[in-house]
Amino acid sequence: MSEVEVIDKAKFGRFHYSLLGILGTIWAFIAINTLSVSFVIPLISKEPTFQGSLSKLGAMGSAALWGMLVGAWSFGTLSDYLGRKKALGLAITLFGLGSIASSFAGTLDQLIGLRFIVGLGLGGALPVASSYFAEFMPTKIRGAMISVLESFWAIGTIVIGIVAIILKASWRSMLLFGGSVLALLPLILWLPESPRFLALKGKTRDAEKILERIFGVKAKVEQPQETRAKVTVLELWQKYGKITLMLSIAWFSIAFAYYGFFVWLPKFLAATLKITVFKSFQYFIITAIAQLPGYWSAAYLLEKIGRRKTLSGYLLLSGLAGVMFYNYASSGNVSMILTSAVLFSFFNLGAWGAIYAYTPELYPTEVRGSGTGWAGAMARIGGGLAPILAGRIMETSTVGIAVLVIAIVSIIGAFDVFILGKETKGTKLV
Repeated sequence: MSEVEVIDKAKFGRFHYSLLGILGTIWAFIAINTLSVSFVIPLISKEPTFQGSLSKLGAMGSAALWGMLVGAWSFGTLSDYLGRKKALGLAITLFGLGSIASSFAGTLDQLIGLRFIVGLGLGGALPVASSYFAEFMPTKIRGAMISVLESFWAIGTIVIGIVAIILKASWRSMLLFGGSVLALLPLILWLPESPRFLALKGKTRDAEKILERIFGVKAKVEQPQETRAKVTVLELWQKYGKITLMLSIAWFSIAFAYYGFFVWLPKFLAATLKITVFKSFQYFIITAIAQLPGYWSAAYLLEKIGRRKTLSGYLLLSGLAGVMFYNYASSGNVSMILTSAVLFSFFNLGAWGAIYAYTPELYPTEVRGSGTGWAGAMARIGGGLAPILAGRIMETSTVGIAVLVIAIVSIIGAFDVFILGKETKGTKLV
């Protein structure tokens, strides 16, 4: 059997559970490091040396996202040359050390710069981890399992919410906590390299040894006849233009909606519910808990109705939940405002689970890292713009209008996937 047949026919066993546990924990820490800014913003605004306009605070919220823009493409490409495992280890080291350093920032400008560095590693870890995980998953459960991996984001979101309440006003301690991801590096060293990547690079004997060690099956691995020495942005657009266009819009939309909403969620809730920011942290956890069933329902539907319908449907429903939030924003109706926030959280994060399962299946192995890296970069543009724009809208208008803009962008993404997307359920990675 080839390495593809061995992986596709393997039963989900001990190795898969270990891989899910390690990468899932890393995924949770990516969420912790990304969303810590949601709690840092309202806390640092009370300190004289960190005060600034809502637009500048939004820029601090976006700093890691701009770093993720660079990191997604850079590490995605790097993983196609050095390997998934090495690129992932480097990305984790970068955002772990960056988070520790940012906890010692003395000014808002310093914090913005350090958050950008954190973002470089965060942006690199996401596409590399998803590609690496996908390349070990059997075809029939690959989509569902990638969605389960993505659900660890919700766990990280819940954890950082609890940590924020426990630590109260200590935003520096929250950032320091994010750096504890470095303790996972020994586990990364334990993981094997992707056999698919090794075969592509001509290291067939190494690939065979890994397959035998993991699955107990001897395989005959052959190097593909054609290999590519370099993957460029131009190549992605020339040979995979429709796919790349669809993913660019979809990733921009989903990230714009997510980061625009969740970076400012404590502020949104405090303003519409007339509560303190610290009280809003508790409601934040409620919305985060709704993300888990969002992921799980998407994981089920990915294999039931397919990737395209699940992703477009969840993007549409999250957008409609945002419209609902807008309708009740000035009403003072606590139950409806919270319900709309919970529904947005449920469907938006379910869409994330779907898009992470969908994207690696649309590109072949030799460009998968680069393709997912490009898609991740588009997400960082959307995610980077959203907090700044939302902050500016709140300065000139209302919280409700800010959420309405976020909702419209999510709906645009839904139609993009439905019209331009193609179904990949049941297809084998090539």
